[in-house]
Amino acid sequence: MMQPLAVHDIVRECWALLLDRRRALSEACSLWFVLLLLVSVVARGMMGPVDLPEPGADPEAFALPAGMGGLIVLKLAEALVLAAVSVSLHRAVLLDEPVPSLVPINGRSVRYALRMLGVLMASMLPVVVIVVIALSIGGGGMASLQLALLPSMLAMLLVICRLHPILPATALDLKGSFSEAWDRTRNQGFRLLLGAIILLAPVMIGSTLLLLLVGGGFAGVPILQNLPQAVALLTDLLEACLLAIYFSLTWRRLSQPEQPAASTSA
Repeated sequence: MMQPLAVHDIVRECWALLLDRRRALSEACSLWFVLLLLVSVVARGMMGPVDLPEPGADPEAFALPAGMGGLIVLKLAEALVLAAVSVSLHRAVLLDEPVPSLVPINGRSVRYALRMLGVLMASMLPVVVIVVIALSIGGGGMASLQLALLPSMLAMLLVICRLHPILPATALDLKGSFSEAWDRTRNQGFRLLLGAIILLAPVMIGSTLLLLLVGGGFAGVPILQNLPQAVALLTDLLEACLLAIYFSLTWRRLSQPEQPAASTSA
């Protein structure tokens, strides 16, 4: 049986690796960050805010809310960039490759993005179950959805952690299935979840405080009105970098051959 992962040590190593490569990562991601931000600002200015349907709207007359199509395209473009960054970091940690001066978007990053989408879709399955249970217990309405928010987020992250071996394997051009990934992380799920929470907590707390600070404080200053978008994009980028390093380190430990029973019992 594999020894429990020392997630606290892995989290410390994640931050050490990120800080050690911070200059290379800044250079590799800066152009994509600027391009995504520019496209986001221009697109949002053209399509305006997303108009959500009214609570009493006819469900049979379904149509995408105004602006939702453009938002989906923006998120897909961002996901492709985040996939390219993640691939570069997986290969930097696991193969000791240098971080490229500009992370490339190529066939490998597209395959990674598709695998990442598959993992996210799988992680939505327990969310659906939790929401249905919350709606049945709470009698429906917004209060029931709020009740399901935190359990849904934890369940989603737990499934992502259980399936994460697919991602570094894809970055290394290795084959792997969802069932193999699930089996490889057996008995490690909650430790992996705990490590991911500890790892991402400073970023989530810091970005939330920063968004509260810049969210409405610069409404009258045109050049600063896009600061919330920049903060949100930077947060997504930083979280993707941390998770790529974290999943690389845990994948390497989970891939190591188990020690013989005689040596582990000593």
